[in-house]
Amino acid sequence: MKYTKNTKAMRYRSKLKGSFGRVYPISLIIIYIFCMIEMVIRWLIIVKGYLISQFPLFSFVIASLFFLVMGFIQTYRYKLWIYSVIGFFAGVGCILAIFIVPGFPLYFRVVYAANMLIILLIVIINWPLLSSQERFESNARRLFKLASELISETSSGFTHRPYAVGRITISQDELLGFARFVNGKFIARSIHLKSSVCLIFSMNKSVMKVNDPLEVSYFEINDSGDVSVKISERDYDQYRKTFNFDQLNEKMGSVFLRFINYYQNGYENRILTELKTAR
Repeated sequence: MKYTKNTKAMRYRSKLKGSFGRVYPISLIIIYIFCMIEMVIRWLIIVKGYLISQFPLFSFVIASLFFLVMGFIQTYRYKLWIYSVIGFFAGVGCILAIFIVPGFPLYFRVVYAANMLIILLIVIINWPLLSSQERFESNARRLFKLASELISETSSGFTHRPYAVGRITISQDELLGFARFVNGKFIARSIHLKSSVCLIFSMNKSVMKVNDPLEVSYFEINDSGDVSVKISERDYDQYRKTFNFDQLNEKMGSVFLRFINYYQNGYENRILTELKTAR
């Protein structure tokens, strides 16, 4: 295919907004810059004869507030309490770091070390949960990138109704096997309803805490082989442009149907390869 300016524009429009996790590195770099600036200002004040500490006190207070606020935001966003706990202890750690410089009692350093140990233990104990959440969200973003690759129409925005993709021929064993596969590879989490199987995925909410598919995006196959897709409003809002909603649902359905075809023919590795190459 000839690579034209229109192709470039289409690919740009299909890109998603940056992931929420990018806030951390960007904010930490900004806080680091604040620390350097504050230390320079304090040094200039010391040179003039004033007796103050060169420690960047205000920058560490800002860092503490950042971790506390981010913890609560992530808990609200993903419905996982562990983010608030980590944010709390990280915020406390920033405040304690102010008192570990020479001149303060030794027990501040002991408390600071204990706080850091608590954070380490919390992360280690909850690593399966944190890692699973990260992988589910990362693969959800890849699914949405695959679904929007060839869409350029930006009319017809979000609607609340599910989109009927069509019908597929698949045995119950194949369907359950595919559901276990995407679950085990953190592509989508399977929910077994009375007469259908839903594969749920989301860029905004932890699918590990969802029991109702209507809370997130999902791909559904009922006992008759009828296939439907529903992209949630919050996931749809992650696109930079207002893509045609029916087309987006149709393409998402095509992505899952293609994955099912790979699975039925024993080409499971193609699913993982296609996800990894999604840009």
